[in-house]
Amino acid sequence: MARPRKDTFDPYNPGIYHCISRCVRQLFLIGPDEKSQAENVGRWDFCEIRLQLLASLCAVDVLDFSLLSNHIHTLLRNRPDVVSAWSDREVARRWLRLHPTDIAARESKNHVLSEEDLDRAVADKDLIKKARRELSSLSHFQKCLLEPIAKEFNRRDEKKGHFVAERFRCKRIDGDGCMLACSVYIALNAFRGGLCDTVEGHPFSSYSRRERGEADWLAPMFLDERSVAYDQVAQMTEGQDGVTCLVAQANEYPSPRCSEKGMSPLHWSDYRDITLWTASHIRARYDGSDGAKYEVIVPQRIEELLLSLGIDPKFWIDTIDRYAELFYDFVAMPSQLELTARRLRQKYLKGIRACRARFVEPKVKSPELSV
Repeated sequence: MARPRKDTFDPYNPGIYHCISRCVRQLFLIGPDEKSQAENVGRWDFCEIRLQLLASLCAVDVLDFSLLSNHIHTLLRNRPDVVSAWSDREVARRWLRLHPTDIAARESKNHVLSEEDLDRAVADKDLIKKARRELSSLSHFQKCLLEPIAKEFNRRDEKKGHFVAERFRCKRIDGDGCMLACSVYIALNAFRGGLCDTVEGHPFSSYSRRERGEADWLAPMFLDERSVAYDQVAQMTEGQDGVTCLVAQANEYPSPRCSEKGMSPLHWSDYRDITLWTASHIRARYDGSDGAKYEVIVPQRIEELLLSLGIDPKFWIDTIDRYAELFYDFVAMPSQLELTARRLRQKYLKGIRACRARFVEPKVKSPELSV
């Protein structure tokens, strides 16, 4: 039985969520009968452009994404703390850009809202209250992503009816180690599925965009709790008006992303080394090696990085290779899962055994990160 979304999603506090959306009846996002590679790339382009638009308007950080043949992976962080710092006018501007009220705005991608439109919206307190709530909502984000995709592809294919199979799947991710596992799984999805020969070979993924330096709309990779951007957001939640103004100005529309908060305590070079090393061993598994007998020798540097994030290096390759079948609604450290089970008044959460085997409390000090 599906779990109620309110059990996994907390609309009042920032959190990281892995969302998956699939096409109905196993249809292909890029089209089952490809007429040309150019047409398929055009379909993927449409999805990524829509994702970029939402990243610039909503109070949601896009940490990772991967567009595949018949489904979309996104790793998102809702930011109710950021949207609360925006002025009513800023909220109205973003909301009307997503939900225009006149035909000209719907037909023109670069339509500039009039001051009269903004004045009417700001005066409507119920609308502003709704907009603040929805702009940091994952359900609203997914609706604004998937509905235009469904309409556009149905129009291109001259079809009617549902295009997306069901409501998007949502897993809550707690902890840096669990987030890293999910991120690497998303990065390697196209590689494992045979869509490309190298990790960066699939252009419509966050890994490829960061590798090419085209990730200004994605969350920064390095989460440095000493950085100015992180301190501003952290202090803003404590109600300091001066800092709140700084955050609001720094992320005023049309910024390509809603905040400057990073996603990982690893630098890009460390993240890339872990991902490429993981890909090489997963490929060895599929090249004839027996997965059960395949011995993985973890380099010391990667072992230190994994241990510092609370990941058992012995099970790392298996964790990424079997991620989809191991974890369910929650991916977190065992202690966090036990607290979640108590909150939900359950004795057991599906996937807790896999989390206990693969994630441990960090036992070593974080190694010096490469710059």
